[in-house]
Amino acid sequence: MKHENPVLPEHDPAGPLAKMVAETRYQDIPAPVIDLAKRAILDTLAVTVAGSGWEVSPAIADQVAEWGGAPQATVLIHGHQVPAPMAAFGNGVMARAIDMGDVHETGGHVTEWNVPAMLSVLGIADGPVSGKDFVTAYVTGAEVGVRASAALNLVRYHTTWGMPGEWNGPLCATASVARILGLDADETWNALGMAYTVHGMSEYNKYSEGTQMARVQHSFAGDTAVKAVLLTRRGVTAPRGIFQGVPSGILRHVAWDDVRPELLTEDLGTRWQLAEGLSMKPYSACKFTHSFIASTVAIMQGEGLDWRDIDRIDCVGSTGARMTFEPAAVKWNPRSVPEAMFSAPYTIAAAAMTGGFFLEDLHPDRIMNAERRELMRRVHIVADPDHADQFEGFTVAITLSDGRRFTHVTPYVKGHTRNPMTWDDLAGKLRRCAPFAAVQLPADNLDMLVGLCRDMERIDDMRRIVDCLTPSHPA
Repeated sequence: MKHENPVLPEHDPAGPLAKMVAETRYQDIPAPVIDLAKRAILDTLAVTVAGSGWEVSPAIADQVAEWGGAPQATVLIHGHQVPAPMAAFGNGVMARAIDMGDVHETGGHVTEWNVPAMLSVLGIADGPVSGKDFVTAYVTGAEVGVRASAALNLVRYHTTWGMPGEWNGPLCATASVARILGLDADETWNALGMAYTVHGMSEYNKYSEGTQMARVQHSFAGDTAVKAVLLTRRGVTAPRGIFQGVPSGILRHVAWDDVRPELLTEDLGTRWQLAEGLSMKPYSACKFTHSFIASTVAIMQGEGLDWRDIDRIDCVGSTGARMTFEPAAVKWNPRSVPEAMFSAPYTIAAAAMTGGFFLEDLHPDRIMNAERRELMRRVHIVADPDHADQFEGFTVAITLSDGRRFTHVTPYVKGHTRNPMTWDDLAGKLRRCAPFAAVQLPADNLDMLVGLCRDMERIDDMRRIVDCLTPSHPA
């Protein structure tokens, strides 16, 4: 490939990142990181199963089927055979639909970006993609996404500044697809640059206005990732200065000063930031609500309390968590599924009443339930600008009508790397997600899916995973 006025690898961190994606070997990845990767993949497949029938997902699946084209890939659960970019478009939204995919404490959303796109290109790879190849592509692409977010300190600022939003997600997906389809380091860098140039950076409105774009953005990211890789293979060129390019590298756009560009390449290939704070979600709501939910449940169950006796619930969260309790007019009056998912008052009230928060709590009748809404009015939340961890360790205090007060802090919610979900936990999550699928999967398919993920390094052809997620292919 030829480039006029090329940006050389030493001029932009995207070059070394692309080299890491293209040249890392499976044996270079430590065993604990491989185990985390396999569990993260199963976790995302579980939420994809439930997401297939959730809210906007069926409409998008029907739309890509209507568009039609070469039968290169499968729209999971629904079973449509469509071109690879269209499959990525359909599969992407399902992975994010119930907002229960993993989140990294400095890297934001991770696995729901790349796994749907990766599964969508298995049919156009040069040959069968093994489980080892898939894990390697997953880890390296996820590492790109995590480092791109951490270097910009995005988790701290994207909820208040709104720009550049979750810009790192398309990079994550593109890197993994590039590895699956065998691009070299230079081609991978080009594909990353192409994905960067088509991402809309002022996109925080998708959250603040309670729209479905918080999930549909993953459709566009997967579609972009596949197209960027395929167009790169055809010689289409793209910018190289993703991070430090003049005039529009991402580091030249951000408005805050505490960025850490060194995190993009520091110990690259030997230190896996992915494994340093990835959380899998036990609750089907924004991650910023989870610490509130966990501590509320701990108090209610630990003290054997009745929610009817609650006088008030006082919570202290991080600055980032403000997105779940500001603006108050919306957060204390959610009326739609997206608004409820991102409402800390609603999730806290529901947790106090039910002992958790799962998809049943997002039914319109429950969102509008008079008792829940009355309890929400007793929830009070403030942000502590000095709270170091954006997601974990929030304080919850419940005061009863008789004056008794109970306080709890959950250091790390179940699912965090310091309090991880086990394989049995994930199998249970898959079973809880399965009834919400657009088309019910046979129980044998679910059992097979858990086994294949657990022993992914032994799989010769990852299309076996796709077959498990296609009702017409019994295990």
